Amino acid sequence: MPILLGVLAQTAAAAPSGVIADVLIVAGGGSGGTSGGGGGGAGGVFYATSQSFALNTNFSCTIGGGGAGKAWTTGSNIGTDSSFGSLTIAKGGGAGGAFELNAQAGTGGSGGGGAGFRTGAALTGGTSNQSSTGGTGYGNIGGDGNSNASGGGGGAGAAGSNATTVGGNGGNGIANSITGVSVTYAGGGGGGGNTSGGTGGAGGTGGGGAGAGSSNNGSPGTVNLGGGGGGARGNGAGDSGSGGSGIVRIRFLTASGTITIGAGLIGTTAIDGSHTVATITSGTGNVSWT
Repeated sequence: MPILLGVLAQTAAAAPSGVIADVLIVAGGGSGGTSGGGGGGAGGVFYATSQSFALNTNFSCTIGGGGAGKAWTTGSNIGTDSSFGSLTIAKGGGAGGAFELNAQAGTGGSGGGGAGFRTGAALTGGTSNQSSTGGTGYGNIGGDGNSNASGGGGGAGAAGSNATTVGGNGGNGIANSITGVSVTYAGGGGGGGNTSGGTGGAGGTGGGGAGAGSSNNGSPGTVNLGGGGGGARGNGAGDSGSGGSGIVRIRFLTASGTITIGAGLIGTTAIDGSHTVATITSGTGNVSWT
């Protein structure tokens, strides 16, 4: 169900001194694991409504990148955190477990999926470390692998699925309407299938990459949605899918201030009724209002 907006009900006449804004922060997703690899965990999502920002003040902003996909036998990578001002950080997604290295799935905003074809800890999906302090954080655990296939990465809206005879599906993401339309963010990556004829798990809604099945390589997570990358298939020399990069979106009354997206950041603004929505898609720098 889409998340309700905290500033939609405000009117220009009631706008306070300074800016009151809703802020959505999405971290980069983790990569899938290699060769029997679990799906990458989605980037953590943090959403805060009715936050106060002073005029003529710099607020730091960082957009997290997705974990880079890895070549066969070289493991997996976590996603990078995203942040805005002093709000709670959205944590980068956990990396998928990797069969060849007996590597356990990573902890992150959402946890990576467990590796396949192993016993013990390497089969277990990673956990979520996303905080909700000062707003609402979203993240879930990754699914477990088994002797047949690998688990799906956790999504912002649901846990990754455990492997069965096929790779586990990535957990679905979470819908948010900060732009005025519903967009789903941070789906988990699908777990890799068992052999060249196996079936990989589907990526979760919100940009999760599919796990490899008949092909060797996992699919990447979607850029600026924070999706986890898909795991590579078992018994193959494929690469894991990279995680998708994160994003920051800010919604505020247009009459309350003019936003400046500073050097080092790439972003745009759009008008939605009486509100401005700023979308920042990459970089590190400062944001301010006048």
